[in-house]
Amino acid sequence: MSIMARRHINDPIAEQAIEWMVLLRSGEATQTDYDDYQHWRRANVLHERACQRIEQTLGQFQPLIQSLPHDPIRQVLLTPSSRRKALQYGLGMISVISLSSLLLNQHYPLSPILSDAKTATAQRQVIPLNDGSVLTLNARTAVNINMHPETTVRQIELHSGGVMANIAQDAQRPFMISTKMGDIVALQASVNVRYEDGGVHVGVLDNIAKITNRLGQSVRVQAGHGVWFDDTTLYNTAILPEAETAWLQGRLEVYDRSLASVVRTLRDYTPGLIRLDPAIADLRVSGNFPLDDINYTLDSLAQTMPIAIVHTTDYWIHIRAASL
Repeated sequence: MSIMARRHINDPIAEQAIEWMVLLRSGEATQTDYDDYQHWRRANVLHERACQRIEQTLGQFQPLIQSLPHDPIRQVLLTPSSRRKALQYGLGMISVISLSSLLLNQHYPLSPILSDAKTATAQRQVIPLNDGSVLTLNARTAVNINMHPETTVRQIELHSGGVMANIAQDAQRPFMISTKMGDIVALQASVNVRYEDGGVHVGVLDNIAKITNRLGQSVRVQAGHGVWFDDTTLYNTAILPEAETAWLQGRLEVYDRSLASVVRTLRDYTPGLIRLDPAIADLRVSGNFPLDDINYTLDSLAQTMPIAIVHTTDYWIHIRAASL
């Protein structure tokens, strides 16, 4: 998968578009699924743009048979023949290659390739730095590190995923965590930073940090408080320290989070693909779940929420509304 395609997946809307593409090429899609996809695509201009961007990389979403307007042609394609079987095989191989690329990227993130440090799916990594600071990378995280003694600023660049930074004191050299949407700066602090919901979440656990987005909006955040920001927006958020640090012990602790947000976190811990029906995406979730046992976590959610977990294959999980 290209670097551009991986960047799209960091966008929640693009994630949904990818899920639709995988379903439509899986051989499991029904006419109802295809109609639902068309409705979703037309419902919002951002949905349409996401589909167009991903189609530029992976090809058209719609199955070939849906794009043929004339019934006689459709009938020919539905008639068994050696040529028809060859065509099916060829189309199947194209789909397998595309889906294999998605699954490979899901397990071993393919971008950014040249990062100084990165983690794979379901992997966490502790990185001591030469100034005494310590980074802990969450799953599917990529960072560049610039800690040369001659520089005036200690800096890491967070390309994807999330990081806990325990920043050692240095009054002469601030520590900067640069993201796509802005920067977090501290002299000494503990901060939890992750890409979330199209922006960046920051939880300050010790001391103080200054957050500035690309528009130039900035705020100083004390320990026990948080901020969410993107290029043009910045606002304070409530945090719970135990929830901010739970992932360090392989736990996901959430309070009144959307199911969509929880699923995005779980995707970083499974090599397969998880599709969430948009109709249940806004259900609220509270609880403490293991990140390293996704099946147990999904079963726990299904026992306490009106959802059903469907394992089509070991690498394809569908979360839908429970049947009445």
